[in-house]
Amino acid sequence: MTTFLLKSLGCKVSQYDGERLAEKLRQHGLQPVDDAPDVFILNGCSVTGRASQKVRQTLRAARRNWPTVKLVLAGCEARLVTQRHQELPDIDWLLKDGETASVEAMLAALALDVTPVSCEKTLSGPISAKTRAFLKIQDGCNQFCAYCIVAHLRGEEWSRPVEDAVAEARNLVAEGHREIVLTGIHLGHYRPSLLHLLWQLDLVDGLERIRLSSIEPVEVTDDLIDWVATSPKACRHFHLPLQSGCDKTLKAMRRPYLTADFRAIVDKIRRRMPLAAITTDLIVGFPGETEADFAETLSFLEEIRFSRLHIFRFSPRDGTPAATMPDQVDNVTRAERAGRVEQVWQKCSSDFYRSFVGQPLEVLWETLENGQLCGFSREYVPCRLARADESLLNHLSPVKGLELVSEHLSVILDN
Repeated sequence: MTTFLLKSLGCKVSQYDGERLAEKLRQHGLQPVDDAPDVFILNGCSVTGRASQKVRQTLRAARRNWPTVKLVLAGCEARLVTQRHQELPDIDWLLKDGETASVEAMLAALALDVTPVSCEKTLSGPISAKTRAFLKIQDGCNQFCAYCIVAHLRGEEWSRPVEDAVAEARNLVAEGHREIVLTGIHLGHYRPSLLHLLWQLDLVDGLERIRLSSIEPVEVTDDLIDWVATSPKACRHFHLPLQSGCDKTLKAMRRPYLTADFRAIVDKIRRRMPLAAITTDLIVGFPGETEADFAETLSFLEEIRFSRLHIFRFSPRDGTPAATMPDQVDNVTRAERAGRVEQVWQKCSSDFYRSFVGQPLEVLWETLENGQLCGFSREYVPCRLARADESLLNHLSPVKGLELVSEHLSVILDN
């Protein structure tokens, strides 16, 4: 039987696309393995120049490790290579999308020995972890931020029909998932209505948690805040991409809001849910960002007090306006600024976790690491259970007695 190993780089949408591609390969009779595959598929990310470099490095490493392996490049990087008519002589196939016809064309071109199996057989062992699953409901982007290539690669925005998304949610629950993370390139642009879909997902039997992935701050409506505050299935967690805390930089980035708009949304959320998690993405070293601009960003971060930060050092993505902007910031300065943001984040996250000390939380136990159960609360507080009770894996349980033992982790000493 032909074996494959699939690796996805990048965002949650990429992770979801990779899982669906792996599912199609299994349905065509390929067997997933952890090492020495017949076919290695890299679901590559192109969001930054550094991301493209990582794709090349990963492919070269695969060729070194398995000299006879068939190499397939998929995802955004495959689309970018195709658009630019680039030559990748070491690649055996470019898979520009995960549609069934494209997958079958790849299998035929690579002359792989495949024997299709029934869908029922593939459902017995889902690729993703059983606790939490991604559910893509939207793709494409019409925003064209100055630093981002994704809108050029993913195309026009589209949304899955409500009934289709709900049907997949039911299948995921049947596979054993307790939590579903709704994801998309531009989640807030889901049509006909994100709120309508959420109401329908509330009705799915066996689904215990619904978490939103990244959503633009200007698309967080009063009704959405109300749903998060009142739905027994909602996770009290908003991931709002900020990118910069300086209005001048936000305008240069072509972001659709200013810091006052962002602040107003966060204030609304916290008035309704004081302990809701607010997480974000931040780019440091954007072209033209002066030390004074960066100081504004640091001040804004300290004001908003994010519980988690994804820090990106600006990496020029050729084909975007930001790549050719004047006053590019050097690598040393980018690294130094990222370190200063890290210090602010550690302080803010520690303060956020400390607010839950001694308070009851509901935790979904996901993994067993070093003899301890690990999981997350609805507020995305990472928790550990000192005793390893494997029977709690993939279960939600109320816990108390939390104690902050590091700047990033709340540990449950007893249940």
